[in-house]
Amino acid sequence: MSKTYKIFCADSLPFLDEVKHLFENVQIDYWPEATTITEDAYRHAFSNYEGVITTHTVKIDSRLFNDGFKVKAISSYGTGQDYMDKPFLASKGIKIIGIATEHVYSTAELALGLGLNCIRNISTSNNYVKRGEWDNTGLTLYMGDNLYGKTWGIVGMGKIGVTLANMLTAFGCNVIYTANSDHHNEWEYCTKNELLKRSDIISLHIPLNEDTVNYIDEPELKLMKKNAILVNVARGKVVNNAKLYEYLKNGAIASAALDVTDPEPLSDIAIANIPNLLITPHIGTAAAYTRRQMTEASIRNLLKLLGQG
Repeated sequence: MSKTYKIFCADSLPFLDEVKHLFENVQIDYWPEATTITEDAYRHAFSNYEGVITTHTVKIDSRLFNDGFKVKAISSYGTGQDYMDKPFLASKGIKIIGIATEHVYSTAELALGLGLNCIRNISTSNNYVKRGEWDNTGLTLYMGDNLYGKTWGIVGMGKIGVTLANMLTAFGCNVIYTANSDHHNEWEYCTKNELLKRSDIISLHIPLNEDTVNYIDEPELKLMKKNAILVNVARGKVVNNAKLYEYLKNGAIASAALDVTDPEPLSDIAIANIPNLLITPHIGTAAAYTRRQMTEASIRNLLKLLGQG
């Protein structure tokens, strides 16, 4: 008789009911509340389930584990694992895994959309109309610019960066990039400082680690063009957000679009009202097809670690 695996999801994963039938001999439970899962709920899950699917909302470390923990494997619903204490988990023999490629297209697509939104003043002009201030049709009203012919600098040429570069080719952009590895592709590699100086739009696609905290800080902001646009779809902490907000308010750079912030969610709503700042609530993978694929992958990844796959 086949073993039934008990796994717990830290959220009601999108399309969970549609993909559950793909997996045999699995009992899938999930956090039933609309609010973010609590630390106590994680403690209960780690003590009572062999496998747990986690989200980035709670730090996964020793605080959440009792002496008699049962969990053997953790699957992250996403690629980032910076919220996990990997040395601790490894010391306890707990395996971890994240999403591999299911997120790539949607995240690259959002980066493109955010950049396009900024350069064409889509959200700011929409807000102008909603405020009831549309009282003229001047030829320069909210005039932005085209992507065509602009230099888009990609920071981090991994799967997302490459996918975005391919998209930008169709818009007639000049794509340059900087990265720690893989300098052998069809786009122009340059140093970080050179990219910051040359780019009209800069997008960030790097993981969060001790080397990338405040990767964009005041020295980097000083190098950017006054008409530059910064797009962050990586992690909030890779940018010194306080300095970024200061430079936006002073007009030292044109605009920024953030899908990630620090903290997250924002605690100061005044930040969201900076006119040349566009913020979305971490929706890089929030597309129906992508989220269905992620749900299926996170379960399958977990079962592989548990020995079923």
